[in-house]
Amino acid sequence: MSAAMVPLLGLTVAVILGIRVYGFQWHAWDQTPKTLITTRQITLVIEVLYLVSTSLIKISILCFYRRITNGSISRTFVYLVWAFIIFVVVYMFVFIFVIVFSCSPVEGYWHLFDIAWRLQHEVKCHNEGAEIVSVVVVSTLQDFFICALPIFLVWNLQIPRRQKAALIGIFGMGLVTCVCGIMRTYYAIYVYYYTYDITWIAFYGWIWTALEADLAVICASAPALKVFFRRYFNLSANRSGNSNSRDKRPFHLGKLSPGNSDGSSNMDSGSRPSEPVPMERFRKSRGISINTEGRRNSDASTNYLTALPSPLSEDLGTRWTAGCRTVVATFRSDSYASSGKKSRNERHDLDREIGTNQQI
Repeated sequence: MSAAMVPLLGLTVAVILGIRVYGFQWHAWDQTPKTLITTRQITLVIEVLYLVSTSLIKISILCFYRRITNGSISRTFVYLVWAFIIFVVVYMFVFIFVIVFSCSPVEGYWHLFDIAWRLQHEVKCHNEGAEIVSVVVVSTLQDFFICALPIFLVWNLQIPRRQKAALIGIFGMGLVTCVCGIMRTYYAIYVYYYTYDITWIAFYGWIWTALEADLAVICASAPALKVFFRRYFNLSANRSGNSNSRDKRPFHLGKLSPGNSDGSSNMDSGSRPSEPVPMERFRKSRGISINTEGRRNSDASTNYLTALPSPLSEDLGTRWTAGCRTVVATFRSDSYASSGKKSRNERHDLDREIGTNQQI
């Protein structure tokens, strides 16, 4: 697509110059000896740039099809995409060669209506009308085929109907380029077979030519808009969906709310809310000991295990780290008071357990 932007920009500029400066703004009988040459020169430039830009855009779309279907769709579909990429490449080079060398010598193409030059040179040309109409018809058929390919792609995807409709809408945007191709085909046939006022009628044909190529870039880039819409239009929905998914965990230990006696959190109002603490990896043995990820705790600590954190004593509160995201066990405020009735070894186990929980 990046490579297509260079000839596409040249095509758009050439069309504007052709219909405003180089003679396509006038009737055939109003042409000057100079514009009889410039109209033919700009026609050759437009046709070649059209072939290059639209072919690269189609190859880009087909490569996108190949990438999103790799490993998920039958090999037949992938081979079909590769075959059509080869067909587009061959179409581009063949018709560029045919149009550039449609007259012998080559400069005879833009001197075809220059009477002074024709009197001094002999020119042999192919049927230009048949060549141009063939280019337009084949290009339009390629557009229809590329727009039809996603039908087979979406049909085989196991996704909700809403997503299928969205994909069909994105890929269906390519039908706009098909309409432009049909209009360009109409004016190409009319210019070469039904009128003598070629430059005046070709004005509308060039407009549809530029529209087809420019809209093709927009339609081919439409899938990239998914990131844009997800970022700016579905952000709140994604956040609510993520919070709901957290609440569906099988086990959790409640919300962390350290610091305040009323159970409120010490965290700022604008900060991220506390997350539930999962207990999938917690295992309780018969000895009433708590093991978490390879850490072995003493039996004495389980006497003070509780489901929700309780207000901490003044001594223990100084050791509490606000914002902690994992809690193995919390102790009541009378932990140290009751420890005075226990033995020295039991108090030592209790102190070691508190330190372990703070590290976790």
